[in-house]
Amino acid sequence: MKKIDLHAHYISPGYSQFLDDYFNGEGDGVKTPPFSVESYLELMKKQDIEYGVLSISSPHISVAPDDEMLKLAEEVNDYASNIVQEHSERIGFFATLPLPLVNQSVQFIDKALDEQHALGFTLPTNARGVYLGDERLAPIFERLNERQATVAIHPNEPKPAIKAMSEEVPPPLMEFIFDTTRTIIYMSQKNVFSKYPNIKWIVPHCGALLPIIAQRVAMGNKMFGSEKQPDDLEQVMKELYFDLAGKVLPYQLPTLLEMVDKNKIVYGSDAPYTTDQVVSMLANEFESTDLITIDSKIHMLYDNGKSLLDKMEL
Repeated sequence: MKKIDLHAHYISPGYSQFLDDYFNGEGDGVKTPPFSVESYLELMKKQDIEYGVLSISSPHISVAPDDEMLKLAEEVNDYASNIVQEHSERIGFFATLPLPLVNQSVQFIDKALDEQHALGFTLPTNARGVYLGDERLAPIFERLNERQATVAIHPNEPKPAIKAMSEEVPPPLMEFIFDTTRTIIYMSQKNVFSKYPNIKWIVPHCGALLPIIAQRVAMGNKMFGSEKQPDDLEQVMKELYFDLAGKVLPYQLPTLLEMVDKNKIVYGSDAPYTTDQVVSMLANEFESTDLITIDSKIHMLYDNGKSLLDKMEL
């Protein structure tokens, strides 16, 4: 079935060197996968992906010192911009910001949109332990809101990291899911979604644990009400986009669909961190399931992504 891929990754030479220098080639405990534009185009052909949006994955570049991080942010965005110039009919990209540096990130927003033709941005759940929603990041959100930007959130290892557990359970298996959930809830508690209504947010991995915990949080906020009422998390979830990256069937997606706008579910391959073989397996599982109607599959795999792309390019 035809697809638009809104969660796929690229690895620039600079980012690959960063992973070697700081993580011995195993960022988040995962060996750096090979990447080439040609290999992604081949995956697109095999999976009937009409258009793909690439972004940098985790670990976030904020692990590096400020000067190095700023150079790396320039490198990864320039690298992706060059890919897009050569394959503009097939590939777009979400730019990287040097969080938690505020003034520099604001400058990067305008350059990415106006000069590098980014479709939006990828932001980590946290950068150096500063979580999205932290008031120190307000000028960044204000600028993203002014530019009506699309922001794809990507999990990052929580800080301070739970080192002993992470050594036994690689962060992508568990902590990524927890950190995505933690971040969206924190953002709602800090009224990020009501303060910045023009930002279009994409939540990864089918909403992580939000379908399980959102009602508990919403009910608890009403029970323990304060002068400053948080955003209603259940209502917020109806306004967010969610991607299908990862293992979403048979339990997670049907639960999520009970709570969100079905027209805001979009496809994500998570390549190359998810191997081509597993991308194919997950796509086949989705396309063959009886839990979702054919019309819904078409909307989630293609139509919803196309509609969101049209909004990005306005």
